[in-house]
Amino acid sequence: MVEVRNPNGKYRVVSTKPMPGTRWINLLIEQDCRVEICTRKKTILSVEDIIALIGDRCDGVVGQLTEDWGETLFAALSRAGGKAFSNMAVGYNNVDVNAATKYGVAVGNTPGVLTETTAELAASLSVVAARRIVEADEFMRAGLYDGWLPHLFVGDLLQGQTVGVIGAGRIGSAYARMMIEGFKMNLIYYDLYQATRLEK
Repeated sequence: MVEVRNPNGKYRVVSTKPMPGTRWINLLIEQDCRVEICTRKKTILSVEDIIALIGDRCDGVVGQLTEDWGETLFAALSRAGGKAFSNMAVGYNNVDVNAATKYGVAVGNTPGVLTETTAELAASLSVVAARRIVEADEFMRAGLYDGWLPHLFVGDLLQGQTVGVIGAGRIGSAYARMMIEGFKMNLIYYDLYQATRLEK
């Protein structure tokens, strides 16, 4: 259950899951990589599953945040000649960086890749809560709607209201900008550091 791209590539790179888009595949192929993508339907691969994917020869792995990249996996990757591991995640709390260093495997991650996505989700949830969308949906699905009423699930207008943000880092700032620019809201925020970009 492996999809192979560029089968004659010089370097063998394994991805433990199919990932969105093809840009990452094209970048690897441009560097003469054979790309093997695990297509198993299993949500979370075990350490044993990943060791089997690595096999006897593997130059690098693209892994997921649901995988425990510790001593065992980095030892297996090193034995197979691997020199690189990329974690498809903003963080790397599933990666034992000391073990990777011990086995000479460089570790990468994808910081910032989810900033706008997470901020959009937060903005969507704000709209859903303010406009009572979940309540209205449940009301309709339960067959309780029997006609329009002036105050039936009207919710609250966001425009001109004040949005509060706790933590004005990348995601908090992106969310605040969406609410300010999209809904013309006022902003108050709390952060350990002054977010001068938000204050303009």
